[in-house]
Amino acid sequence: MSEFNFDDTQASGIWWSTNVSIRDACAELKHDTSCDDKEIASLLRSIANSIESSGL
Repeated sequence: MSEFNFDDTQASGIWWSTNVSIRDACAELKHDTSCDDKEIASLLRSIANSIESSGL
């Protein structure tokens, strides 16, 4: 994640809060579904691929 700048003075903490929110959602998903880390990482990759292919 070194390409991201999580400096609150430049982005009002939005990058950091987004990261924390995603981590929390993944932890809940893991707890609720008993998915393993590899499955969650695969889900996140598919979401990222979908975003990239849509041109967002």
